[in-house]
Amino acid sequence: MNILTIAAGPVIGSIIGYLTNYLAVKMLFRPLHPRKIGKWTLPFTPGIVPKRKEQLAKALGNAVGNNLLTSEDVESMFLTENIKKKIVKEICNLLYTRDDNHTIKNLLSGFFQQDNYQCMKEQLEKMICEKIMLGFSKLDMGTIIAKESSRVIREKTQGTLLAMVANDKLIAALVVPIGEKVEAYVNKNSTDTIRSIVKEEIVTLENQPIGNLVSKISIEEEYIIGLIEKIYTEIIQKKIGGIIKQFDIAGVVEQKVNDMNVLEMEKLVLSVMKKELNAIVNLGALIGFIIGLLNIFV
Repeated sequence: MNILTIAAGPVIGSIIGYLTNYLAVKMLFRPLHPRKIGKWTLPFTPGIVPKRKEQLAKALGNAVGNNLLTSEDVESMFLTENIKKKIVKEICNLLYTRDDNHTIKNLLSGFFQQDNYQCMKEQLEKMICEKIMLGFSKLDMGTIIAKESSRVIREKTQGTLLAMVANDKLIAALVVPIGEKVEAYVNKNSTDTIRSIVKEEIVTLENQPIGNLVSKISIEEEYIIGLIEKIYTEIIQKKIGGIIKQFDIAGVVEQKVNDMNVLEMEKLVLSVMKKELNAIVNLGALIGFIIGLLNIFV
């Protein structure tokens, strides 16, 4: 038995093992599309990942959405002391800034469309006007005017000849109708005037820097920080589950994977597992070499 005969078995086994594993690794992604002979599709085409891409996307989506990124995980992440302090600090900076660009209008406009924001303003104006008018109606202005007018007339006529003539009945006959007419006039004509004033005040407030408004409230910064922390914590604890469900993380991940090109997926996998996949290919060569070597002695 010469050297070539002895070496042939291990070398051939090594080559077969290398090519087999190399082909297996390549078949994860290649070919990218089905190969056909007439109407017959060749087996193992396309590759495993292109063929099972939709199932892979669904599995990844469920894994991330239901196991890897649960509402409890997100809650724990947002409630870590470091994250909470950073968010509270940013909110406080926004509240206390006196930059002319940081107004209530600009802040809300960033979250609502212009039409929705305008609709909210009009609803606010209407609500404030209704509250003011309700307050006027409860004051019973006609009675107040009549009462105060009677008092003033008595004071002015006291010690004069008119005091003898201006008794309570006469005074009431004069002032009660006046009070009723004034009340009726106010109820009829004050709505537009009040709404105009309210509208001007809202415009003034919405265009002021938020810091100016906060400073007018005269509340200590420590109290505001504590209040923000409390509100933030309650929102995260009570609302984060519903928010995460609305995000549909599983569906988003599934859609992203489906939209990803197979070549991009191959590049991504190889960027992470290239060494391991090469090791598998080389291991095939080593195992083939060992099997070929053992055949010499069998």
